[in-house]
Amino acid sequence: MNGPPRYLRKRAAEPNAFMPLALPLIGIPIDLQDVIDAVVLLVAAVAGFLAAGVIGLLVGLGAGFAFIEITDELARIDEALTRLARENEALRDRVETLEETVAELEGTITELENEPGTADDPSRSDPD
Repeated sequence: MNGPPRYLRKRAAEPNAFMPLALPLIGIPIDLQDVIDAVVLLVAAVAGFLAAGVIGLLVGLGAGFAFIEITDELARIDEALTRLARENEALRDRVETLEETVAELEGTITELENEPGTADDPSRSDPD
């Protein structure tokens, strides 16, 4: 391409002879090729906008479903931890009860050992 760009070239003696359309304030001529270029750019922009919208929608849906799955997994983990905490508390109560029972039995054994005539009595015979 030699010379200045098409929109800066000198026109014929009558400026409107080759310009079916023109930007009136700055006098830039608009011809059929400019209109075609504008339509192509408009179509490309709309297609790009729609493609980006579809891609954004797919990414958003994917992120939404991932968030739902993570939230569901967290709910299951929370439920399991709550159940384990309840079981832990129940086991602590059971251990406490068993310790009390063992203490009572040790007290009973001590009382029986200290009672005269019951501990290590040779006259006493076991039925076994």
